Amino acid sequence: MTDEVDPSDVAGSDAGTAIVAALRAIGERLDALEPAAIADEPDAIHQLRTHVRRLRSVLAAYAPLFDASVAEGIRRRYREFGRELGTVRDIEVRVQVAERALEEAGEGEDADGTRDALDADHARARERAVVRARLVAAELETHRLAHARFVERQRMPRATARRLVLAEFLDAPPLTPLAAGPAHEVLGDLLAHEGRRTVARAERLTASADPDELHAVRKAGRRLRYAAEAVTTEPVVLFGARAEALAEAGERLHDVLGDHRDELLFAEHARRAAAHAAHQGEPAGLLEHLAAAADRRASAHVHGLTAVRRELRRAAERWAAR
Repeated sequence: MTDEVDPSDVAGSDAGTAIVAALRAIGERLDALEPAAIADEPDAIHQLRTHVRRLRSVLAAYAPLFDASVAEGIRRRYREFGRELGTVRDIEVRVQVAERALEEAGEGEDADGTRDALDADHARARERAVVRARLVAAELETHRLAHARFVERQRMPRATARRLVLAEFLDAPPLTPLAAGPAHEVLGDLLAHEGRRTVARAERLTASADPDELHAVRKAGRRLRYAAEAVTTEPVVLFGARAEALAEAGERLHDVLGDHRDELLFAEHARRAAAHAAHQGEPAGLLEHLAAAADRRASAHVHGLTAVRRELRRAAERWAAR
């Protein structure tokens, strides 16, 4: 039984034409998002970084269709761009995690109206103000400076060169002989390879896996997701439900490990802030509490990996048997 095939123009095309169409759509989104990111519009940095990752993932997953040195050169340029975006985005994530953590820490702090309770409430309020100043207000200023540096970099010649190289690649893609093969067959096989690759990496994880190992598997899940979405969404709708299931499984793997990483990084950040607060004679108890709570949430995310891996393995097997 085969996966559903959309009766679109790309269904009967060669593999190279189909993937270049997908890449061209990503390139158009990059062009549209970059001005918004430079203007620091809400969520623009996040969306632009996501599409940079999408570009790099699709180029990697379908690399056999292109001249290796040219495709890798684009991936390298956009890896650097992604890191520039990541410097800004990581601060945004820290602020978001801090806001959620402070909200959760504030739950259940109802006073009983006694003088001692009211005094305790005032003390907590003062400590929360100190924590908010360190974890939110200071980070917002750091974000402002980081974004200003990002804007400066996008005015440099290397940023112009990056855009030009991608435009030239999309206008005259350096295709290999494999790219002339039927899109449905060639891209289906390459997507199956991505599924096997991700399953193998995910199943090698152990309970003692270090953050770098977890991060590598997270990136594999992301690459699988974007590879599958490239051939299941406009303008290239070649495959249906089984390929969509692969994308969903990759996304779940990426998300659970991403949440784990965000919590670990926040815990580390909160502990550093606690050490600085204590050194300066400020209360550090709440910061230490936030760090410990983040560690617990991170551990909970890792425990959810078993179900995620099972879903991933099932999706990859179903795709291989298409």
